[in-house]
Amino acid sequence: MQLLSSRPIFSSIAAFALALPALAQTATLHDGTVLTLKQPLELFLTEGPVWDLDVASRSLDVTGRLVTIPASINGVPFGIVGTAVTDANGVAQGGINAANFDRLADANAVGRDAHALLGGAARPLFSTAEARRTDASAPASRNATAQAAIEARYFDYVRSAYPFHAAVLPADFLDRAGVRGVDSSTWVYPSVAGSTLKSQGHTYLDSLGREYLIPDVESSLEHAENISIGMIRSAHPGNATVPPSFVIGNMLYIMNQDPRFPAHILSLTATELPRATFFSMVVGNEVTVTGHAVGEYVLFAQNVETAMVDPAAPVTVTADTWFFKNSGNEIRVRGTVSQPAGIALQVRIGTRVWNVATVVDPLTGLGTYDFRTKGEINVAAVATVTIEARQTNSIAGAAPAFAQTFLRAQLP
Repeated sequence: MQLLSSRPIFSSIAAFALALPALAQTATLHDGTVLTLKQPLELFLTEGPVWDLDVASRSLDVTGRLVTIPASINGVPFGIVGTAVTDANGVAQGGINAANFDRLADANAVGRDAHALLGGAARPLFSTAEARRTDASAPASRNATAQAAIEARYFDYVRSAYPFHAAVLPADFLDRAGVRGVDSSTWVYPSVAGSTLKSQGHTYLDSLGREYLIPDVESSLEHAENISIGMIRSAHPGNATVPPSFVIGNMLYIMNQDPRFPAHILSLTATELPRATFFSMVVGNEVTVTGHAVGEYVLFAQNVETAMVDPAAPVTVTADTWFFKNSGNEIRVRGTVSQPAGIALQVRIGTRVWNVATVVDPLTGLGTYDFRTKGEINVAAVATVTIEARQTNSIAGAAPAFAQTFLRAQLP
């Protein structure tokens, strides 16, 4: 059962057998109602655009199914994967769940929940056509006023960021992005589909026999996800009135401004990279970007993965590849050193110590190492391997800059 981390959607309903719940499993709703599993088990799966949102019942209507977000499963808090709640400094304080479910509403995402770092949504939860509805039969969740504010935010973000990248973008870029002419009445907000809810779970019953679809296997929400890998041609860190942005190819990337979703920049060691560091170094570097597009030429980046390293961060050593061969008494370890300058790397096994050379990439400054020992020790008796990194100018007896002991039993 998956409660707070993401996993791929299964391609076949038969795969649910891998995550069947215990028969006594219960789900608790936000109002305290306790649900029990329907017997025999009834499975469901959704992956499609959201049609409706009901804050009172904590439910989402998707692919013709009403999926209810519980407060907990067997007492374990339940959250919607892919969402985020951040403070004014951009630090994640958790995700969206039954307690703060109203954060999903477009009106709150463009107004109440916006802050200095995330200025407000530029894309609605529903499709463009649905979000704009004002007819008498429109569902209560439609909010044309919020949609107008979302569209205005989009145009503000694009128009404020564009001048800093005009030199590398096509001359007609603003036209491609929908900003056509100087009169805002001629601007065209790109059409978008509704956000995607991926959910897997089972049917539950309350004490009156009423049925609820509870996503006890997976529940994740995303604006139609888009991924790009490429070299950054231009970058601007942003300021109080301009969002941080960069360019890959002929596309403008703006750091996510929607308070319902994250806005991470990750270093080579998968730790948060300070934005100031990223934007001061990133031009000419390759990055992987995951986020949501609005139209064909603007993408709001939710996760940016880089090969960059924060020079102010502690030294980090990874051990990415392991190989043990008892019959040949051979061990091999390969990995990286985040800041190899002035660092001496050692591998310690029992009483034996090996000095390990690192090779520095001149573009990224990253160090890589490839340690190998063959025929020197009894590998069958090895239970742990310790990797240490020491400053070459440190005094004798000083603590290493990095040290980690790996248990062989836990290694792949």
